[in-house]
Amino acid sequence: MDLFAVGTPVLDVFARCSERKLSELGLEKGATSYFSAKEMAKIQRKLAGKIFHLYAGDNARNVCEGFSALGGFCSYQGTVGSDRDGALFEANLEECGIANFLQEKRGATGKIIAIITPDNERTFCADLGVSGDCSATEEDAFSRSKFFFTTSITLACGKPVSALALKYLDKCKKSGKRVAISIENPPMVQKNSKMLLAVVKKYADVLLMNETEADALLGKGAEKLLLKLKPRIPIYLKKGKHGSILYLNKKAQRIPALAAKPIDTTGAGDAYAAGVLYGLTRNYSPYASARIGCMLATKVVEKVGAGIPLAHTRIRIRHRK
Repeated sequence: MDLFAVGTPVLDVFARCSERKLSELGLEKGATSYFSAKEMAKIQRKLAGKIFHLYAGDNARNVCEGFSALGGFCSYQGTVGSDRDGALFEANLEECGIANFLQEKRGATGKIIAIITPDNERTFCADLGVSGDCSATEEDAFSRSKFFFTTSITLACGKPVSALALKYLDKCKKSGKRVAISIENPPMVQKNSKMLLAVVKKYADVLLMNETEADALLGKGAEKLLLKLKPRIPIYLKKGKHGSILYLNKKAQRIPALAAKPIDTTGAGDAYAAGVLYGLTRNYSPYASARIGCMLATKVVEKVGAGIPLAHTRIRIRHRK
C-alpha cells in the first residue's frame, strides 16, 4: 500500500438555480450555512430537477481518487452513516479502486449541497453528519502504507477523528513513516493556527496549501516565511492558474501551470496533491512530482466536480529533476 488517508466523508450534491429560487430557500448567496440532516433533505427535495451531479466528497478522498487513477495503491478511512448516502460513498471508493476502511455509524452521512447561480457563484448548505466520529485505528492499512495523508480540516474539527489523526501522526514519527498534510479551509486554519503550526513542525514531511491558506496559517508575508518553515521538506504553494511554487532547502522554484479550459475548479488542489504524492512514492524528485500534480489538476478543472475524468492517466515526464 502506497498511501493511507484519514478524512471526513461527505456526499457532494451540485445544483443550478436562479437567485430567486435561492432567496425562496432562505439562503444567503455565497455563504455556507449549516443545517440538520432533516433540513438538508428538505432543501434537496425543493431542488428536485435542478440537481445535476452527485459525487463522493472530502479532500482526503479526492486525493485518494487521483492517486488511484494514476496507478497508485491507496486506502481511505472515515465514518459514514447507515443510510443511502453512505452506501453511495462506499460504492464510489470501490469504483475508484480505493481500499475501503469506512466505519458505519447510526446517523446521517455528511452532505454538502453546492448551489450554483447563473453568475457561477456558489452557495453551500452543509451537514457534516457522522463524518467526524471516526475513532478506531486501522493498524493493518496503516502499517502497510508508505505515506500517511490527512488535512487541517480533519486535525482541527474537534471531533473524535481529530484525535485519531493525531494518534496516526505519533505512530508515523515512531515508525519513520512519511507524513503529508494539506492545509484546507482558511477560516478554520486561522482559528486553529497555533495548533496546526505545531503539528506541521513536529510531523510534516510534505506540506501543501494555497496562498489564502498560507496567510491563515502564517500571517502576512507567508510566502517568505515558507522558506524557513521547514527547509528540509518539500512545501508546495498552489497558485491556481499561475501554477505553484516548491519551497525546499531555502529555495523557491516555480512550477508553471499547464494550458487548460477550466469549467469548475472543485478538487483541483486535491488532484495536485494526489499527483505530488504519487510522484514522491515513485521516487520522482519533488519538482517532477509537482509537474505530475499540475497535469492531474488540469484534467479535473475541465469538468464539473472533483472526480477524475479518466479511469487511467498516463504520465509522461522526461526527466526526474
